[in-house]
Amino acid sequence: MPAAPEVPVVPAHRVMVECTQCGTPGRPDALPDGLCRPCRQAADGSAVTSDAASEPAIERDVRAYVSELRDLLKVP
Repeated sequence: MPAAPEVPVVPAHRVMVECTQCGTPGRPDALPDGLCRPCRQAADGSAVTSDAASEPAIERDVRAYVSELRDLLKVP
């Protein structure tokens, strides 16, 4: 009796989503109702601190890079 054909192992597909208000990328579980934490706090009326000043420089660079990539995708 021939052996059953092997099924190739496919890595799990990871989904990244963006905040619907500011476009911050993140995992779906980090963006409940489609909003990141600062946008949720702003919607609740809570005091919001400036995240740009508290983030490491590398995070700001990544956000700028992703923003540039989005702009490139818009160009026909």
